[in-house]
Amino acid sequence: MANGRFMVLLRLLLVAVFGCGLLLKGRAPVERAQAQDGAMRDGIVNLEHLRFLTEPVTFGDRDVALVHIYSETPDYEWVDAAGEGIAAVDDVARAAIVYLWYYERTGDARALDEARLCLEFVQALQTDDGAFYNFVYDREGTINTEGGTSYKSLGWWAMRGLWALAEGYRVFSAVDPAYAAELQESYLLTESALAEMIVEEGATTMLHGYAIPSWIPGGATDVASVELLALTAYYRAAPNPGTQVLIENVASGIAAYGLGDSQTYPFGLIPVTTSAPGYWHAWGSHMIAALAGAGDALGRQDWIDVAARSADTFLVRQLAFERIREIGILPNRLGQIAYGTNMMVQDFMTLYRATGDPQYAQFAGLSASWFFGNNMAGVPMYDPDTGRGYDGINGPTVWRVNFNAGAESTIEALMALLTVGGDPAAARYMDYTETSVRPYKVVEAESGQVAGGAPDFRTREWTGEAVVSSGGYYSLGEGDALEVPFELAWSGDYWIYAAHQRQGIAVEETTLAALRTPGPVTVDGALDEWDAAPVFAANTGRQFLRGAGLWRGPDVDSFTIRFMWDDEALYLAAEVRDPRFEQDQVGPGVWQQDAFWGYLDATGRGTRLSAKFTLAQTPDGPQVWDWIAQTWLPNADLAWQAAPDGAGYTYEARLPFRSLRVDDPASGKVLGVEAGIGVGGDSFLDLTGADPDTPANLAHLILADDLGDLDEFGGAEEILSGADSAIALGISLDGEEPLVVPSNTSPDRRYLWLDRAGSEPVHLDAGAHTLRLTYAGTEASRREEVDGFLIQPVVAERVFAGPDGGTLTLTYDTRTGELRVLESE
Repeated sequence: MANGRFMVLLRLLLVAVFGCGLLLKGRAPVERAQAQDGAMRDGIVNLEHLRFLTEPVTFGDRDVALVHIYSETPDYEWVDAAGEGIAAVDDVARAAIVYLWYYERTGDARALDEARLCLEFVQALQTDDGAFYNFVYDREGTINTEGGTSYKSLGWWAMRGLWALAEGYRVFSAVDPAYAAELQESYLLTESALAEMIVEEGATTMLHGYAIPSWIPGGATDVASVELLALTAYYRAAPNPGTQVLIENVASGIAAYGLGDSQTYPFGLIPVTTSAPGYWHAWGSHMIAALAGAGDALGRQDWIDVAARSADTFLVRQLAFERIREIGILPNRLGQIAYGTNMMVQDFMTLYRATGDPQYAQFAGLSASWFFGNNMAGVPMYDPDTGRGYDGINGPTVWRVNFNAGAESTIEALMALLTVGGDPAAARYMDYTETSVRPYKVVEAESGQVAGGAPDFRTREWTGEAVVSSGGYYSLGEGDALEVPFELAWSGDYWIYAAHQRQGIAVEETTLAALRTPGPVTVDGALDEWDAAPVFAANTGRQFLRGAGLWRGPDVDSFTIRFMWDDEALYLAAEVRDPRFEQDQVGPGVWQQDAFWGYLDATGRGTRLSAKFTLAQTPDGPQVWDWIAQTWLPNADLAWQAAPDGAGYTYEARLPFRSLRVDDPASGKVLGVEAGIGVGGDSFLDLTGADPDTPANLAHLILADDLGDLDEFGGAEEILSGADSAIALGISLDGEEPLVVPSNTSPDRRYLWLDRAGSEPVHLDAGAHTLRLTYAGTEASRREEVDGFLIQPVVAERVFAGPDGGTLTLTYDTRTGELRVLESE
């Protein structure tokens, strides 16, 4: 965390630069401009549907605008978010930016008035400490304060709100300085809150062999990118040292996080979170635009270079092959939305402005052509006559298009078109369409047929840091074989990538033990009966699921845990190191502050959670909340006691097996278990360092009468040879000699990854082929987990045709990263 001296300096700088401005706050009456003839439209940019979704209302004495969330075909009337509310900062803030940009482009005063109403809504959802709520329930402005998408936060919606305030300040400074000063005050309130959370740059956390920058705010690179957009927009309008410090801190973290290259997964992307270095999604991932814009504003060529490098590898892959929705681990093209398209447009156009390279404007225009039918469904996703942006594409046919036109899709479409449409270098490519492409092929393991042994088909959606493609995979052991057919449409040289589980059998698995109680246990927090129980600890950086940058070391943020059991209950004793205990909530509200989380899988098979609970010391006393049943855990006993040194506290609990949905407890039974705590912000520290909501990630908990009973589970013999070939996947293509892909390559824990099979490409003709998969490891007792394959041309080529008969050929050589663009008239 930033030290006190730094924070004092930052506050002094803010006061020195803006102290006078803060005295200018005053709210002028907010009224819409008098109606003007004609639609609010400029060329293809049509704001009429957004205006239809925008409803002026009054919250007390504040005139604001709601932006209704959904609008459904065929009538396109308002539809609100059931259970969440009727409008959200998420949408209203971005709508404000659209209105502001439209005003700058056209001078239409109606857009400025709409922007003001939206900005008033944003300010109404801001709290006194700079955080934001997201939703309001009604037209009176009743705030949803406890929803899963509307709690007090400095996360997604807060950063969008901050961005709108920054853009509002920039635009209104020229037309209404008094109102601009009000926006500035609101903006600085949130910027100051962000400054309080700043983590000193330079610290890294090792995960899967990567040194990951741990000072990225909240460990969320995508949210941090929106924060950086906001900071840069404000800095351009009001350059000052305080904002510059924050820009440099956030940008340096994002810039340090690009992984892979043109050949090597994850192909130059900047991951969206520090807890999943192979995962990226298209929505909200403004890392490239944010870096390029900040680099341009502060004269940091190194940031611009990082943005360009990621665009020239990862984004260009999408232009050369096809658009994707997400990757992590195999690419997924289904579920494309306007939000992801606008991301690409903003990335390329910001690089164009920062570098002057017209090729980036060209790529921005080609990206925006998605809105006009250059997509896998061949359907326009924006209608200039109505201003509707449609909600998404989930397949390569018209009937897989979602023709609803909600606020987010409409807003993101308008953002993209306002950005591209105003620049001739980009706009001319919006009408280009694909005429040919060398496609890659995603081959699912589950499409195969058993060809030997007994391959085990398993289902899973999310590993905690990666998506299991199509929700299924195969586990292969000694003697198992699987034959997977596939077809190719193009003859040429291909890379074969295997999506499989990397493992680390040289690292002991997380296995815990619960000993039978020596006698009656008094649940009082004193732990007098616990001396014989083994102690397990979460006290290292690798055990952070997210937010390791907030960690202050094991003496300040850590915990130990012990388990015991009898025929009726599981006993838990956790000693937490935390010098400041905070908990003023009860029941389901305790998640917002200090609580101890527990997860249990009664079968130990990693298929479903049987229990998820929190232990909390509340104003109403100790409470155990069951998150599956959404009520108190029946017949549970909990005691809480502060540590004598004031640096922590103890939880001691008796949890009935029946309440945990555990049947027939007995010595030798194996459960799945996880336990964890938050250490500030969105951080989470647990025993395995993996996502506990994914049952397969849970550690093993063995019920034992005494420690000698553990010998039958292998004990130290579980630690096997660390050779790469100990676990491996054999891949035979069309009966040829198998390629061997080592799997015992993880430096920490198991995780899904995409590895290239072989160092050289293979030549494949168009037509039918077969992959024969076998277990190729030397450790016969181990298994190989395989999700699928990416069969990818070594050289991508995609040809586009323009409306004037011209063509554009984009060629991308993945061996060298070389990109060529050839245009003909």
